[in-house]
Amino acid sequence: MSSTILRTGNRLILPLTFLFAAYMWLKGHNEPGGGFIAGMIFSVGILLYRMSNGPEAFRRLVPVHPRWLVFYGLGLALLTAIVPMLLGYPFLTSHTRNLPLGFGQEIHFTSALLFDTGVMLVVVGVAVGMIQRLSEELNI
Repeated sequence: MSSTILRTGNRLILPLTFLFAAYMWLKGHNEPGGGFIAGMIFSVGILLYRMSNGPEAFRRLVPVHPRWLVFYGLGLALLTAIVPMLLGYPFLTSHTRNLPLGFGQEIHFTSALLFDTGVMLVVVGVAVGMIQRLSEELNI
């Protein structure tokens, strides 16, 4: 059961939620925030979408099984942790680099951002899995 007001409001709320999650994800390697918070915000947006549009729309929004999100997230986090050791640095050492964007602009990139991406994928995968499983149990 869904209301027209919720579906209409969700058209504005969902992109803003995803944008805020991306902001927290990008901000996290230098300040508080990061992959866990971004994953939670992203998951709340997905849950709201599921509540407003139903299970079929939810399956179209998240076409992969949640275990794959968890699998790839853990793999990326583990890879980010181990690669520095293979290069002779301590475990989970983060490296930074300024990448040129053109027109004299550059972006500050750290390898911790890849770790945050892995954490975010794990959090989203677990949350989406719980949403799907509870929906199946409750037949909604």
